[in-house]
Amino acid sequence: MRQRLRKFCTVFPNYQDFHFFKDPGQIPYRFAKLGWDASVVCYDRGQDLHHTQRYLKVIKRPGKLCWRRFNLGIIIYLIVNARKIDVLHVFHLTWSSLVFIWFYKLFNRKGFAYLKLDDCVFSGNSPWEIDREEWSDVNSGRTGFKRKAKNRISRKFLLRKVDLWSIEDEYSREVYEERHPFMKGRIIVVYNGHSVDLADFPESTDLAGKENIILTVGRLGTFQKATDVLLEAFTTVARNSNYDLHLAGAVVPEFADYDEKYLCDNPDLKDRIVFHGPLGREELYSLYSRSRIFCLPSRFDSLPNVFPEAMFFRNAVVTTNAVSLKYHIDRYGVGIAVKKDDPGALAEALLRLIKDNGLLDRTAMQAGMIADTLLSWDRIATSLQEEIMTRHKKIQK
Repeated sequence: MRQRLRKFCTVFPNYQDFHFFKDPGQIPYRFAKLGWDASVVCYDRGQDLHHTQRYLKVIKRPGKLCWRRFNLGIIIYLIVNARKIDVLHVFHLTWSSLVFIWFYKLFNRKGFAYLKLDDCVFSGNSPWEIDREEWSDVNSGRTGFKRKAKNRISRKFLLRKVDLWSIEDEYSREVYEERHPFMKGRIIVVYNGHSVDLADFPESTDLAGKENIILTVGRLGTFQKATDVLLEAFTTVARNSNYDLHLAGAVVPEFADYDEKYLCDNPDLKDRIVFHGPLGREELYSLYSRSRIFCLPSRFDSLPNVFPEAMFFRNAVVTTNAVSLKYHIDRYGVGIAVKKDDPGALAEALLRLIKDNGLLDRTAMQAGMIADTLLSWDRIATSLQEEIMTRHKKIQK
């Protein structure tokens, strides 16, 4: 019988309940389903973790400042429990993640350390990205001796402690492996998936009955999500189609003035643009199921879970070349990717789908098929488990 590692520990210091539906919660949860003793470790700040604790073991460390300062609360936990942890899972190439791994490996040399990057080579905004001549680990906002010392320590002692890195698309994996020596032979692709299978009553995903809706979901008005570009593009789309635009998510305060001015300049669109605000899972899934096109014109992004969620509900995707989904668009035809910061190109792509029902239906069905297979969290976790077990055996020899 094949031996399996047993204890999987995800460290995510500032974990909140909404993270359960993203990779910090879904990866340990899916490993628990595979038979592992999986948990997530975070600081206790009095947060309600109702969804998480329903499915997953949560280990809370004292949340007082004295414990969080220099991440002592989690470091002490790792020192005490390192030998019991078969796989340590952390996120982002930050100083704290590397220090967690260093202490873990110091007290468990046979342990396995996995670091999941939230990045995309297309964005050009990776704060830690290497400038080929000299590596800079974290965009801490600091300059001078302290940052240089951290960089030097990271290069010399910490980076090689990571046994496995992952990125969210194949294009980025190829570039990072070639560019960064410490990732050579150690970086794989781990997608983000959807958690729709946890819903009590998922809506129908049939194309029949869908409405003429373009949907976007996210932190509306942030520079990253480029909601302003979407609204500008919709001005053209609205005048050349009968589609409406629905926006779900919190609106950042600084976007309020832009939004108000836009509607004043385009009074004929007030009844065709709907701001839903933050939605619960059931309401959001219902909106996905009604929509035909999901549009997220990000200026930079990796593979946020709204993509696989929208695709599960058979939404054709329109996005930019600056996101990890570009690989799936190129390889599997799940949507259209355009140049970022280009409202004209975005409007053209949306109208191309709207005017060609055959293309829209084929793209939507292809998106659904990829969401059902490649972007299923169970499949993602099973593949990741195989990678970890195979590589861990080599390390132990």
